[in-house]
Amino acid sequence: MSKPILRILTALVLLPPLLWLVLQGPRPLLFLVTLLCAGHAFREWWEMTGFPRGLFLFSTAALFGGFLLAEKSLAGGLWILLFGPTLYFLRYFERETFLRNFGRDLSGLFLIFLGFYALFKLSDFGRFFLLYLLAVVFSADTGAYFGGRLWGHRPFFPAISPRKTLEGYICGVLAGTLGGGALALWKGLFPWREGLALSLALAVLSPAGDLLESMVKRACGVKDSGRILPGHGGLLDRVDALIFLAPALWAYLELRGGGW
Repeated sequence: MSKPILRILTALVLLPPLLWLVLQGPRPLLFLVTLLCAGHAFREWWEMTGFPRGLFLFSTAALFGGFLLAEKSLAGGLWILLFGPTLYFLRYFERETFLRNFGRDLSGLFLIFLGFYALFKLSDFGRFFLLYLLAVVFSADTGAYFGGRLWGHRPFFPAISPRKTLEGYICGVLAGTLGGGALALWKGLFPWREGLALSLALAVLSPAGDLLESMVKRACGVKDSGRILPGHGGLLDRVDALIFLAPALWAYLELRGGGW
């Protein structure tokens, strides 16, 4: 079966339960699924970057603890992320490898925590704000993928991701703007000009998360972060743009004072 067909079939299977969870799932279940996805994404990060297994276990405990504490204190949750790896190195410090392993661990830990926790916190403003970000990112990703396959010629950051093209990027920006803008207009999330401008900004920035993960994969010499999603690769391969943009949208809504 070709990769595009497999990609579409996987999306069709996962889309109904995802929509139910986002729009109607009980808040504790949404929190639990988000936490488990964050844990799996961090496992993929560990498998790619290759720091010690003991450090991964300490950091995973810190990730889960950070999620739980952040509901009461975000600063406390972030501190736990720093405390877990520090506790490991107090026992297993090696001067030659400390900075390399600490950097590989902490960068993934903070990226994944902030990204997935921000996804969960978007639901505080209303479930359709979470769906809105999904619409922008998935529309942009789909538009870029098929636009690149149909019309792509000029490489877009070839040193990082040789198969991405400028034509695909433009198609992705258009698709993401239309997808997010249509949902924002339909549900009245923002005034139409603001919704269109915000969708455009998010669609323009969406590839940055994908390119960030591509840089990590290229540095680690791997093609995909995992194989859990047929046709897509790993979970990180699917959510890299989401977890990159979720903190930005969360901050925007906090500053705006948005909500239903």
